[in-house]
Amino acid sequence: MSPLVFQSQSDASETPFHRFLRHFDWVLFLDVVLLCLAGMVMVYSACLRFGHPELYFGKQFFAFAVGLTVMFVLATVNYQIFGQYPKTLFFLSLSLLVLVLLVGKTSRGTKAWLFLGPLAFQPSEICKIAAILVVSAWCAGNWREIPRLKGLFIPFLIVLAHVGLILLQPDFGSTLVYFPVLLGILFTAGTNYLYLFIILFYGMVAGSVLAVHVGFSLAPDFLQEHAFWNFIFKGTKIGKQFLVLQLFMTGAALFAWWMARELRLRIPGIYFFFIFLVALAGWSSSSLFLNSLKGYQKKRLTVFFSPRLDPMGAGYHVIQSEVALGSGRIFGKGLFSGTQGRLGFLPEQHTDFIFSVLGEELGFVASGFVLLLYLILLWRCIAIAGDARDLFGSLAAVGIGCMFAFYGLVSLAMVMGMAPVTGLPLPFISYGGSSLVSSLAAVGVLLSIHVRRYTH
Repeated sequence: MSPLVFQSQSDASETPFHRFLRHFDWVLFLDVVLLCLAGMVMVYSACLRFGHPELYFGKQFFAFAVGLTVMFVLATVNYQIFGQYPKTLFFLSLSLLVLVLLVGKTSRGTKAWLFLGPLAFQPSEICKIAAILVVSAWCAGNWREIPRLKGLFIPFLIVLAHVGLILLQPDFGSTLVYFPVLLGILFTAGTNYLYLFIILFYGMVAGSVLAVHVGFSLAPDFLQEHAFWNFIFKGTKIGKQFLVLQLFMTGAALFAWWMARELRLRIPGIYFFFIFLVALAGWSSSSLFLNSLKGYQKKRLTVFFSPRLDPMGAGYHVIQSEVALGSGRIFGKGLFSGTQGRLGFLPEQHTDFIFSVLGEELGFVASGFVLLLYLILLWRCIAIAGDARDLFGSLAAVGIGCMFAFYGLVSLAMVMGMAPVTGLPLPFISYGGSSLVSSLAAVGVLLSIHVRRYTH
């Protein structure tokens, strides 16, 4: 039985606007505003060496104003309307990605921008929010199918459609966020843990093959002296050695199945077959990925393992970022007084490496405070997911939380040399109008879910 809800006379006479303000998540709102303000200050500081930093600050402030407007509009709109029209949202999202491929402008080798007069925006930033809502709506509407294998097909198809179109731009970095978001939504929706394990096993195999390839590429002398390991190294990419290794894997799987049968172990043969297929898929996809990498992307992967191999080239970014963070110490060198940034030693300091500028100028204390703000953001995402009035709201909040967590972790790991340079923005802080507006739009969806968390 549902509990009785008693309304006082004042509650009954309460206007929708006052009810909206009373249920509004002020902690989340103030947290995000503080992050945005910190971001605008750091953008101004990072752009001092370019001259006219007020231009960059003005553009970021304009994006902040637009983002706040979008956030409040989405907060007032009932989020459930997105769950009622997932097909429309899906096709609108894909149409934007197709449009940018047809009429978009190319910048730094990536055709990812649409221009509306003097304004430019990146559709992939908006489409990731749409993908979260579409996947959440499908999982909520088909929750009985989620524990079954066929229940994973549509969510993966939705994600792969977005990822495929973004890769055509090509913009590999923007596709990375889709998979942790998808796993978070599927886990919350009640997917069978076995299927999640298979997905993670696939990722482990693909990542291991990638690590082996990059690791061996750092030791060419070792490969020349050891023919066996040189053969393994060549087998990580598509070619004759790759086919031989796949045949060896097939034989190993058959031998393992035969041994289990001879030892009368009660392990169904389908398990061996399925594990083999997943391993084969992981190895093959990693090999195809290596074949498709451009030269500068291969350098970034190599530098991730050892930045000192190319200190004046691909490793320069990481080394200078570590120097900037370390030189800030506890309280920093002072706002607008960072030497690595002001003297131009730190590349892409207003976008990819803006946290390094923060660490150098304001030190460990301010950096820790910003990290605390991100933890509060994730706490509010989890709390909103738990308090949502329906499954769609919970899944959407989890997806948005996973998106912010992934972007934050990768960006912070990147500036500390713990992850390859991917070009992903630090939410609310990095310079970029599309990223800021889309992040605030995602917060608007969270606020809409929170405001409507009660069912009377």
